[in-house]
Amino acid sequence: MKKLLYIIIVFIALVSCNKNLDVPPPDQISNSQYWKTKTDLENYTVQFYAVFPTFRTVGTIYTGMMGRDALLGSDHQIYITPVLQLNGTRTATVSGGNWDWGNIRAVNIFFENYRKVNDTRANIAQAVGEAYFFKAWLYFEKVKAYGDVPWYTNSLQMNDSALYNPRTPRTQVIDSVLAHLDSAIANLGVIKTVSGGNNRLSKEAALIFKSRVALFEGTWQKYHASTVFATAGANPTKYLQASVDAVTELMTAGKYTASITNTGKPGSDYNSLFNSTNLSSVSEIALWCKFDKTQGTFSHNFQQYVTSNTSSVSTTHECIQNYLSKTGTPYDYNTLATTLKGTPYLTKIGNDCDPRLSQVIWTPGQTMWNNSSGTVLFVKPNLDKSAGDTKNYTGYQENKGVDPKDPTAGGALGFSTACETGAVIFRYAEALLNYAEAQAEMGKVVDYTKSLNLLRSRAGMPAFTVQADPLRSNYANFGYSLTDELYEIRRERAVELSCEGFRFDDWRRWRAHALFAGKRPTGFPLLASEYTVTIATNATGFVDPFKTLIPSGYNFNAGRDYLDNIPTNEITLNPKLSQNPGW
Repeated sequence: MKKLLYIIIVFIALVSCNKNLDVPPPDQISNSQYWKTKTDLENYTVQFYAVFPTFRTVGTIYTGMMGRDALLGSDHQIYITPVLQLNGTRTATVSGGNWDWGNIRAVNIFFENYRKVNDTRANIAQAVGEAYFFKAWLYFEKVKAYGDVPWYTNSLQMNDSALYNPRTPRTQVIDSVLAHLDSAIANLGVIKTVSGGNNRLSKEAALIFKSRVALFEGTWQKYHASTVFATAGANPTKYLQASVDAVTELMTAGKYTASITNTGKPGSDYNSLFNSTNLSSVSEIALWCKFDKTQGTFSHNFQQYVTSNTSSVSTTHECIQNYLSKTGTPYDYNTLATTLKGTPYLTKIGNDCDPRLSQVIWTPGQTMWNNSSGTVLFVKPNLDKSAGDTKNYTGYQENKGVDPKDPTAGGALGFSTACETGAVIFRYAEALLNYAEAQAEMGKVVDYTKSLNLLRSRAGMPAFTVQADPLRSNYANFGYSLTDELYEIRRERAVELSCEGFRFDDWRRWRAHALFAGKRPTGFPLLASEYTVTIATNATGFVDPFKTLIPSGYNFNAGRDYLDNIPTNEITLNPKLSQNPGW
């Protein structure tokens, strides 16, 4: 039993890595052979933990979920070339893509069989709660990609008529997702009682996820209203209130362990959330992925790349401009660039601005690694490297999650050496941001003392204030006007969750293609004398990495590219499936 619990705690040690879990898929053996004990249920649900984005499960980049926005597409991170979705150059998928129902079928198999286990409901509640959570997670991913999708309640055999169901309206699917999360919350234990603590799903993690799902759908329906992506009869307020209610429950004094980590070190507390090999005692972390090099392939190369290389992921100027000065006022990055450029510019903004800025990008003089390999300080961005894993494309080179003392930092031990930095899956800070945004979207009074001010305090920043920013058009043109309060909440979200993979979903739910459509991403103001190679810049001297690739800026198709296309082969097989707009 202890061995099983350890595997669940680590949760990246999947079925193939332990002979106790090496059983044929239950849908390929007799039910009478498998569904017998609580352990059978736990063995089954552990497979789904692999759906979470970590350092090993995001494309081929070594920064993992820290580079997710670069691969998916956002105004805040870029990869080697323009993302097709942002540039409107995707072609219709014929088959495959995200239209894969294997995991949903697998979790439905669980629901069809778990009651056969001869044990008390209390003893199997954790596994049941995990199954409810994962079905909600899997369907939310489908809705984000396709909008309306068929809702399946059984495991779908080859001759099942449900295979030819039409798409279910997205609001109905989301209602079912939220209901499943309520069931997950009812069955899961709180972190302090769950075997494995915050290394296993809990009520806290499910509440945070519920607030995420509800906020996404509420803002999607609000900002896509009167477009082809809206759902007839949708009630955005219902979902926004559900988001608030989930976080309000999480805020219940004494019931949960969630709190913001703040040791009084604003220059390092934020980064410390992301650079540890053991997050089990961090109250802000509701769920994390442990990496253990003794489990064979279950390690990664994050510290090697965030120190000596880049994995071709770069932060943009459009991201950096969200950071306020240390006094809490808007900072004029563009005017500063008329007199200061290159590494002196990086030093200046690192000294002047929100301490979280220098915990997201490298600034000169910071320690890149300090271990048995020696000590190396950051000098300048890797703009002059050849294209590939070593190159930085903007001048803003990411350092979020760096641990200079990690034995793998710098790559001197070789890039095959296992790094064990833990991956954050859910943290309480997101819940507080969701709460503030949902309340403000409904026009309700936001209690900032128990939400955003906790984040500001950790960063050593003044309390959250609503202010009119005359520089807003430089970085926050959403294509429509907002209240000053919502602008500032979105700014705080951009700063606190920077490089964590949220921005792709955020701009889509806000219908904010104006952030990048017809524009090119930019980098810092170049000081040409610091480099011996030619680096493209725009008319005002800022690094312009896609200057020749998209001379007219991103050609986003606003009537099509908010959703993926249903693979055309699937529509041929099931004519009841309708295609998404524009495809």
